[in-house]
Amino acid sequence: MSEPTTCVTAGELMAPPPAAVHPGDGLRDAVRVLVDAGLVALPVTDEEGRLVGLLDEEDLLVLAEDPHLVEQEAETARFWPLGGGRRAVEHLRVIQAKRVSEVMGHHPPAVHVSARCEHAAEVMADHHAGMLPVTDDEGHLVGVLTRRSLLQAWWSGRLC
Repeated sequence: MSEPTTCVTAGELMAPPPAAVHPGDGLRDAVRVLVDAGLVALPVTDEEGRLVGLLDEEDLLVLAEDPHLVEQEAETARFWPLGGGRRAVEHLRVIQAKRVSEVMGHHPPAVHVSARCEHAAEVMADHHAGMLPVTDDEGHLVGVLTRRSLLQAWWSGRLC
């Protein structure tokens, strides 16, 4: 007779949270943290460590085609007749001057540390998320759960 399967929780599969990023932080520094962490999204916390938002790679890529920034670029082109690289540099400067709060998604999907990983996988699928913040009873960020960690657990037969 086989042993009963033990359901794996988000807390068992989660990775430690990345460096803290707050709504008032500059976007440039936050992107550096995102890249260094090797994640597709970055949880944003308040000063007490409670989850308040999510900075996603897709949100950042959309900035590159923000109509307001394109309009600013066109205005800049009037004063920089050489155009080309200077417009791109100005566009990047405008983006980098933004704050995390201007770009982050509010009310991000998250799972409790005790949630079964099957539930976490459903939340990820429902929200097309590549990463889920894991929180405690008070909403404090305690870790992150990635698609890869869920896939590895599933592949090794650890999910119920």
